[in-house]
Amino acid sequence: MKLAVNLVLAIAAISALIKLIPYNLTQQAKLRELTTEVAAVEGRVNQVQTDFNRHFDPRQATSVMQEQTSRIQPGQRPIVWVNPASDSTNP
Repeated sequence: MKLAVNLVLAIAAISALIKLIPYNLTQQAKLRELTTEVAAVEGRVNQVQTDFNRHFDPRQATSVMQEQTSRIQPGQRPIVWVNPASDSTNP
């Protein structure tokens, strides 16, 4: 009788493991996918954090202002780049 009960319990445990193995594999695949997504998002967060710190750094305020607007400091001259090929076509 004990042998039959143990055999039934062993079969139940084996069938439960067989059902859990595919679930475990899919969960591991999802975990790997999420890990790669987290790594990508961390890279973007670091870039945004760097940009944020740069935009609110008082020492770099003038360079940020010059990048985002067309204003320049009074002592500077604007430089206009001209393509040599398009310049030679105009008489």
